[in-house]
Amino acid sequence: MKTKEGLWKLSPSALYGFEDCTACFWIEHNIGKHPFTLPLRLNDAMDEKLKNRYDGFRIKREMPPELSMFPHLRLFDNFALLNEWRNNRTALRYVNERDGYVFEGKLDEVLINERGELVPADYKSSGDPPKIDKQKYYRLQLHAYALMLKECGYPVADRAYLLHYFTKERSDPSLFMELAFHPDEVALNIAQFRATTRTIVSFLESPYPGTNTLCKRCTWITKHKNIAKEK
Repeated sequence: MKTKEGLWKLSPSALYGFEDCTACFWIEHNIGKHPFTLPLRLNDAMDEKLKNRYDGFRIKREMPPELSMFPHLRLFDNFALLNEWRNNRTALRYVNERDGYVFEGKLDEVLINERGELVPADYKSSGDPPKIDKQKYYRLQLHAYALMLKECGYPVADRAYLLHYFTKERSDPSLFMELAFHPDEVALNIAQFRATTRTIVSFLESPYPGTNTLCKRCTWITKHKNIAKEK
């Protein structure tokens, strides 16, 4: 949706929709969230536990053992600032009036490389190991965080990370659940991402692109709403 100033309000975590289903992405921003959107309470709980875990190591000025393969990285140690970025969705707010959008969103984690550059990271929890092409759904999200940090005046690295935690053994009948870990490095190109945001804004300003017949959500909306009338 747009702000009162007429700028498209974009959330980093929702950008995956632009590559997943453009029709749903258009509907969500021009009309509103569709009825299939449900709160992911279990994911929220996992994110909270992971933040507490990382903060425990942050206090000790150590890295979680699962990140031992990255000796050139350390955890961002400004608790106050990190908590602002985690809990206040406008703390990293970036307004681009020329291109017509504003970014707002919460950031899970920040690492620092040997050059003192900030490395945005996001926790991902699932019952299954991440697929090979999993990062394509989150590449834009990490780029948005990097852009927001950069526009706030922080030096930003050319890499970001998806920190995947997933069930190690699904067939175990007990309630005990052991997690496995897989880091996914994502190369950042902020200049290219700026061009992508202009493409996204142009797309949102255009007429409804039509239903994606392979998407059940779009099919449901088409049957129950007159999208052209709503627009």
